[in-house]
Amino acid sequence: MGASGFIGSTIGALLGEAGYRVRELVRSERDLGGDRAVLGDLGDPQSIADAAEGCSHVINAAGIASCRAHPRALKWTHVAGAENLVNACKHAGVRRLVHVTCTDVTLGNLDRVHWDEGKTLPDAAYGHRARSLQLGEELVLSTAGGELETLSLRAAWVWGPNDTSRLPGLMQEALDGGIQLVGDGSTYFATTYVRSLAEAAVAALEAEDAGGRAYHVVDPVFQHARDFFGALSTALDLPGPRTSAPLSLALPLARLRGKGPGGLQPDEMLQRGRSTLFDLSAASGKLGFEPTVSFDDGLAATRAWVDLQGGPAGVAKLGRTPPDAASVDAQVEAAGGD
Repeated sequence: MGASGFIGSTIGALLGEAGYRVRELVRSERDLGGDRAVLGDLGDPQSIADAAEGCSHVINAAGIASCRAHPRALKWTHVAGAENLVNACKHAGVRRLVHVTCTDVTLGNLDRVHWDEGKTLPDAAYGHRARSLQLGEELVLSTAGGELETLSLRAAWVWGPNDTSRLPGLMQEALDGGIQLVGDGSTYFATTYVRSLAEAAVAALEAEDAGGRAYHVVDPVFQHARDFFGALSTALDLPGPRTSAPLSLALPLARLRGKGPGGLQPDEMLQRGRSTLFDLSAASGKLGFEPTVSFDDGLAATRAWVDLQGGPAGVAKLGRTPPDAASVDAQVEAAGGD
């Protein structure tokens, strides 16, 4: 599921390399190609059931990366979509469902340092996107049963080649004067290279006694936000990141005005302005997750892909408008209503 997206296409390619027989659910006819892609949508339970028929394992990589998407679109994709997927997998006799989500399921106005999967927020996750991701993961992990086993992979800030989700916006920020930091960028910043996430997803298909829980899948490096965005900017020959007022001052103003430095939304400010260091020992131990691509090699691969798109300006043009409420109306109607 989500096979035509940034993460899903990387997972699909790795599954092919590993010799798996793959069936991919894609949303658009332009993504149909070969004999392994089928047309469907998470909002259409029948299309999911048809795609899952005969499959022993399913990986769900469908999701919305932007915090600026309409709450209706976020809920429909991350919550209703997750429910449809679980039901379809049960109907089709799928043995294991690997749900790819994000560490934003625990996003809040607090630092998450040495944060393992057992730690929870005192309140709901902050922002419509994070709350929808949180609810979707809870649904997947709690509604499995019978022969269906589920687990969840929580990626941090996913980056790498073929990124048409976040990278276009970052390139535009950089071209406008530098990628926007919150404060001086001295907070810890967890990331996940896309190939590493794909490797974890493939490992999760067959890992023994791994079901029923979430796993952090993050790069095994400790770095600050200014280090990551600075290295990315340097690799792409872009201006260095720009600083702002500290989060303690900038966030209240952003909540009042609706946006903060560089036009960042409050939840985007928390993503960049609160420290994140996630414990990956569970993924390493239970899934055998060991990244095979170094940070520098990941930067080089990203640079090569950006060059193929015509440089940062070419990548910036690949940006898409975040889904609005109207964008899900057809899906809702096709599925018979909310």
